Amino acid sequence: MNTEPLITVYIPCRNYGRFLGNAIESVEGQLYKNWELFIIDEASSDETPVIANQYRSEKPQKIIVLRHEMPLGLQKIANKILSLANGRYIVRLDADDWFEESALLLMAAKLESDSKLGLVYGNYFYTDPDGQVIGIERRRKIGVEDASGHLPPHGACTMVRTRMLKAVGGYSEDVNAQDGWELWFKFVNRVKVASLEAPLFYYRQHDKSLSRDSDKLLTARANIIAKTRSKLEGNYIPSCLAVIPIKESYPDFQGVPFRMIGKRSMLQSALDSAQGANGVTEVAVTSDSNKVIEFSRELYESGKVKKHMQVERPKELSGSHIRLRDILLHASEAYKDKYQSYPDIVLFLSLHAPLRKPEHVDNAIDVLRINTCDSVVSVIKEREPLFVHDRKGLKLLNSGRFDGLMYEREIIYRFNGAVIAVWWEVLKDSDMFGENIGYIRMGYEDSVQVKNLQDFKKIQLILNNESSQSSEK
Repeated sequence: MNTEPLITVYIPCRNYGRFLGNAIESVEGQLYKNWELFIIDEASSDETPVIANQYRSEKPQKIIVLRHEMPLGLQKIANKILSLANGRYIVRLDADDWFEESALLLMAAKLESDSKLGLVYGNYFYTDPDGQVIGIERRRKIGVEDASGHLPPHGACTMVRTRMLKAVGGYSEDVNAQDGWELWFKFVNRVKVASLEAPLFYYRQHDKSLSRDSDKLLTARANIIAKTRSKLEGNYIPSCLAVIPIKESYPDFQGVPFRMIGKRSMLQSALDSAQGANGVTEVAVTSDSNKVIEFSRELYESGKVKKHMQVERPKELSGSHIRLRDILLHASEAYKDKYQSYPDIVLFLSLHAPLRKPEHVDNAIDVLRINTCDSVVSVIKEREPLFVHDRKGLKLLNSGRFDGLMYEREIIYRFNGAVIAVWWEVLKDSDMFGENIGYIRMGYEDSVQVKNLQDFKKIQLILNNESSQSSEK
């Protein structure tokens, strides 16, 4: 009788028949032999069922094939396999990727070494569509190089202790992607997790790779974070003041808050994104312009927006040299005059980010609470190679971009100007950001800033394209 723990591996596949054989053979070729394999055919219309059943016929005691006439999605598949799994440990392998031969051996050995470990993951190779290695992802070692909670394991090729996954309720089926993030939030504060130095699998890069579906992933991640925040213990809801600082005009861009983008003025768009956020309890428009303050009142009186604070800034808090922190502190004092206490959380919401949505604002508040950050900023990933000047000239910061890759250690995040969330205690006592800075990622279109006439025309084109696509559906 084999005394080694059984490992359950499952491979979901939808029309990836051209890759499936490679994935299955990487399981069969493992140095660790005590495994069972589930192949899940997600209503494929290609050769997937033929290939899956061919391998099953060769090893009927170890390979099980399941076919769904309608795709279930990753989360439902994971829960279904969880109910069928006989293994002490469980791991997903995507059909377009494949294991390094020692993957199961190394992950199982790590989990066997400590009964309190619930999850283990490692590094991986990047390959091109033909399977040629083009790079190695060396993750930051958890607990040593990263303690931020912002770098969860990859959703696939992460091994989990089956009973612990069952204990946390498996996967949430109302999330359609980013199960790596969901598992991370469920596990990280409840059980021990570990990372390995060795590359454990080959991660194929191609046009249809789910990881490239950025907007879908960012939306799913925000939903996961919101679900996690909703499960926080206690009934206290932090008060949150959203501050919208406004300068009426710039030398080459006049009347900014009054300009219409679509059917709303810039100021109304900013107010809508703030007042539509569930976590915001008060909004303050702050400006040194009487015309802006009056326009803010008119928007409320006409029923276009909800009631909010208008905070007139003194002249000494005007001009480009004034620090944002001073403006937020001034608005917070006005809040205290009204409510007899300071807000728990203060937000900066830029007027110049008209495509920011209430969900982005709530996402920033959620991350601030879940990760116990000092502050949270909204960012986008820098797509282009960047250089800095050192002693010998320019130094390339992210060489992977020339290979079309974003290595974790080379990822550069750029503030997109849309949202900053900070605890009041940090704002009043520090440089506004504190030491532990969290972040939310926003999509590139949602991050468009309007600071001149060219930007204004660009955003009008984006909205016109969105309107045309909606009318075609």
